[in-house]
Amino acid sequence: MKKFLYTLLVIVSLSITKVSAQEGLISEVIDNKIATLNQQLDAQDKRIQRLEKLKQYFKVTGFIQGAYDWNDDREGDNPVGTSTFHLRRARVSLTGDLYRGAKGAKLDYRLFVDFVRTPNPILDLWLRYQPVKEFGVQFGQFKNPVTFDASISGKDNEAIDYAYVTCNLAKNGSGDVSGMSTTARDCGFQLFGGFLHRDGFSIINYNIGVLNGNGINTKDNNSSKDIFARITIKPTANLMLATYYQWGEANFEKYENFAEYKWDGNLKYVDMHRWGGGFKFDNKKVFAGAEYLAGMTGNLVSEGAYIKGGYSFTLPKQAGVLQPCLMADYFCRDVFDYVKRDSANAHVDMRYTACLGYFPIKYCRIQLAYSLEQRINYTFKNDKHFGSAVKLLVTAIF
Repeated sequence: MKKFLYTLLVIVSLSITKVSAQEGLISEVIDNKIATLNQQLDAQDKRIQRLEKLKQYFKVTGFIQGAYDWNDDREGDNPVGTSTFHLRRARVSLTGDLYRGAKGAKLDYRLFVDFVRTPNPILDLWLRYQPVKEFGVQFGQFKNPVTFDASISGKDNEAIDYAYVTCNLAKNGSGDVSGMSTTARDCGFQLFGGFLHRDGFSIINYNIGVLNGNGINTKDNNSSKDIFARITIKPTANLMLATYYQWGEANFEKYENFAEYKWDGNLKYVDMHRWGGGFKFDNKKVFAGAEYLAGMTGNLVSEGAYIKGGYSFTLPKQAGVLQPCLMADYFCRDVFDYVKRDSANAHVDMRYTACLGYFPIKYCRIQLAYSLEQRINYTFKNDKHFGSAVKLLVTAIF
């Protein structure tokens, strides 16, 4: 009996020892697994930190736009009008913060290209430093901040087209009075900042700058520079009111039609001044804006204005967002002068536009616009006073 009990005790002891060894082994395996997981998590955290830091330096965005345009060929002889599909814009933006200070100081940059533009696709290429909210400086090629309308990105324009006056007096198209074909951009530098700060905005803001005056991707062709100044008041985060002035001198030596500008001075330094003001309101639902812009090119005085507004509302069942917009604008190329005006006989281009935008998803917008164009005190070809145009624009944003 004693021998049996002794044998049983030995077996139990060996079993306990074996179980304890297995438990120790299991515990060791678990500890190793936990250590491995912690190492993997640490490595993943480091990768995420590196990616976040990389995102600080490099952020790529952009959009492409395909369009269809039709008009009744009021300037030609085609009885069925003209129509075309075309790629309107294909733009990519590379931005980043090269430096971020503890108190909001920032050094950032932008490279913005449009692959539809040839041979030089560069739109923006600038470096900007703002040590405090009250003061910043920007160097390079950038969009002239003088007008609200020209400052709107092509992907955000609610009416598809910019106003007549913006295209004729803000160097924002091929039909500018100055003869330049550009996108309201120029090379130079500007000082900017704001005062009376609120949550996310400043009430009083300023922009003061010096530009070549020759437009995008173009060296200056005289020794004169354009000087601009803009004051913007933001009573609330959604409302902006601005007034601005730009002084410059343009080189018209190669212009065959320079007599139109009534300039009898040096053709290398033709006066070209712009001034105006307006307002813009946008609370993500209701948007509205209006501007008046006038200019003297040589001794040719021109003026124009626009007013537009609309509303964005969400469709039920997540069907997207509708954005109807109405705009009326006019431009008069020659109003004589501001002492002796001839508003009764001056040639005026009027336009009335209705546009419906639709966002099926956040990153896609489809816009359909109809414009009725009117000429006052003169006509289109074949003595037509009115013309029509239809535009379809599809924008994909990334």
